[in-house]
Amino acid sequence: MQLLTTLRFFGTGAFYTVEGDLHDVSVPSVCRIVHRVANSLARLTDRHIRFPVDIQDVMKTKQGFFDKAGFPGVVGAIDCTHVRLYGAPLGDDEPLHVNRKGYHSINVQAVCNASFKMTNVAARWPGSTHDSAVLHGSLLGEMFENGRLQGTLIGDTGYALRPWLMTPVAEPTTNAERRYNRSHRRTRVTIEQVFGQLKCKFPCLSLGLRVAPRRACQIIKACCVLHNIAKELREPEIEGELREDEGNDDIPYDGHIQDGTIQRNRIINAYF
Repeated sequence: MQLLTTLRFFGTGAFYTVEGDLHDVSVPSVCRIVHRVANSLARLTDRHIRFPVDIQDVMKTKQGFFDKAGFPGVVGAIDCTHVRLYGAPLGDDEPLHVNRKGYHSINVQAVCNASFKMTNVAARWPGSTHDSAVLHGSLLGEMFENGRLQGTLIGDTGYALRPWLMTPVAEPTTNAERRYNRSHRRTRVTIEQVFGQLKCKFPCLSLGLRVAPRRACQIIKACCVLHNIAKELREPEIEGELREDEGNDDIPYDGHIQDGTIQRNRIINAYF
């Protein structure tokens, strides 16, 4: 009953709706149940959300992305999406949770593979945090920076261009650069579609959460775990679910690394 109660909340985003559908279950009880089950699901993150490390998994992931649009060496598409917080007790941290669009949120970073399965999730940053800062402060970014992970991430202009993270060419001047940008866009859109699927499957994330940030982060992780379990079970997609997320419309990042420009030029010259 607790699991079903939590899934009902994930599917509606409203404690009162859940309470109205059940007999003898109060709103406070629903809150406690959702918190308990969400924590249990979030603890399964390492089991169901895994970044490719073994050489076979890395090669399979690269091939999956290459088959999409001919972009070489990609082990993950990365982006961030905001989950709104409604009336949550934010205390002194309230200004930190106001994002560029003027509402309170958690900025959630995720990486996916070509099969729309999440391979990394970071759900702990307040809405004012820039996408590039989220990556810089994450274990994933640290491991790529230290050379402990293989391959290339692909991201939008909200990220710094690095040897291991390819972004679009801001002002393409050659046909090769334009072909690179088209391939980049068709490859990177996968993560936007994952966010669209996630928020369609779990409307609580698109409607917003009326809980404290710490609890909101656990609910977000729980929904991501369930998303991947659905992929593992080959659950059919709901009609209209394959849509793109509205995106962050983040400020373009200008602090590109010279080695990143060199690596991007190599890819353009070799493949496009």
